[in-house]
Amino acid sequence: MPFWPFRKSEPEQLTATELRDKLIEAAASGSGRKLRSLCKQYKTQVAEHMDVICKIPDGMLTDDRSIDQYFPKLAAVAQCLAHECGEPELWNKLCGDPADNPLMQMDHWYGEMPQRMERLEYEELIAEAKGFIGKVKSLRGGPARLNECYLNARLGQLLFHCGRVNEAIEPFSAALAICIENDDVEGQVAYLSSLLEVHRYLDDGHVVETAEQLLAARRRGGLPTEDIEKQLELLHKGEPLCRIVCLHDGRELELDEVNSLGEGRYQFLFRRNRISLQKATTLTSQGNELASSGQYAAALEKYHEASDIDPYDPDPVYQSGMCLIELGAYAKAREAFEEVERLAPGWFRCRADRWMADGLDQGTISNEEYLLVRTLDDGGLSDQEARSLVIQGVERCPDFAPLYLFLGNLCENEADCIATYRKGLELVEEPDLESRLLCALAGRLPPESPERKTLVERAVALKGSLVALASAKLMRLQ
Repeated sequence: MPFWPFRKSEPEQLTATELRDKLIEAAASGSGRKLRSLCKQYKTQVAEHMDVICKIPDGMLTDDRSIDQYFPKLAAVAQCLAHECGEPELWNKLCGDPADNPLMQMDHWYGEMPQRMERLEYEELIAEAKGFIGKVKSLRGGPARLNECYLNARLGQLLFHCGRVNEAIEPFSAALAICIENDDVEGQVAYLSSLLEVHRYLDDGHVVETAEQLLAARRRGGLPTEDIEKQLELLHKGEPLCRIVCLHDGRELELDEVNSLGEGRYQFLFRRNRISLQKATTLTSQGNELASSGQYAAALEKYHEASDIDPYDPDPVYQSGMCLIELGAYAKAREAFEEVERLAPGWFRCRADRWMADGLDQGTISNEEYLLVRTLDDGGLSDQEARSLVIQGVERCPDFAPLYLFLGNLCENEADCIATYRKGLELVEEPDLESRLLCALAGRLPPESPERKTLVERAVALKGSLVALASAKLMRLQ
């Protein structure tokens, strides 16, 4: 008979394989109490057989599914030893040194990627993504395949947004293939959407086919299809280089979808047949900051870099035109706005600005008139300050039509407002400004007015402002 103090018996000595199987069986049982008990009994032996315990058992299937079923049990054993027994060695061995663990490195890399893209580190990020893909392909199990999918998607994103658009097809297709293999419908939708943007940008004849695949994937996943059905219809018709869409109550509508006007705010947005590339957008933003501080030559360099990355984006070309006007290079500014019109007909104020640059070049528009418009356009003035400035401008430059649009917008008296717009229409020579004046005047007249209808139809018929055209089309519905 044993006497106090009682002494616990030593656990039986197990082989490495027996120990591993016993612990895995306890983890598989789902009993936390049983697993804790075994871990506490055998923690010393675990330390002795660490290498064997970390290995996949001999004879076990090594397909991804089998590995995915095995490793969560081994991880449960390692976590129990670390948290319940104060023995983290197995967990640390499974995770490895963060500096050597590719999965942990990737997680850190994902987190830094947006900031590094802002810093334009695309080439470094592309090289690193390719390196990670090579490493992850040597790993087994579902998490490794998932990371391979994510990495290919990120590589595609980097290639696309730095201007190497054609190269983005392969990694996006690889990510899509992994999602198809794992019946991941949401992933298929995501990467088909990415491929659709690639083919839209390249205009390579695969756009409709990809859109149809995306529509089918959305239907399989029970996801909304209205937006892609609309896009597919537009693709069949031929997507315009540039157009205006209407945003109402959070829903984006093509202008011909608006059949009646309801309550709420209607907002107009420009849409092109290609999305902008992020590297070009970042360079353009950097150029805008330089231009805002008067560093026009440095800003032009940024705009030219942006256009080299994305030769289809009208924005850096447009911004370079504005810089060239500030530098007094009016003929070159006109050429820039003509290029904007070629890339995206009607983009923002490119038509009016082309007229302005040409007038400055020909001497039909004075620098004072240009500066008045620029000051009023840029904002920053109170209504009172703007009204005072434009009244003085009209006194000094009574035949300059753009000032009458500003003055009409600032008039406090309705009759004065209407008379001011009419005066502007008498003087106007440029279609963009004319269409804006027509809509401004029509908006002040009663909906049943015959003159209003005439003004609206004139605005629709002009090759003027796209926003004015959209406004006129909505006025038809009132």
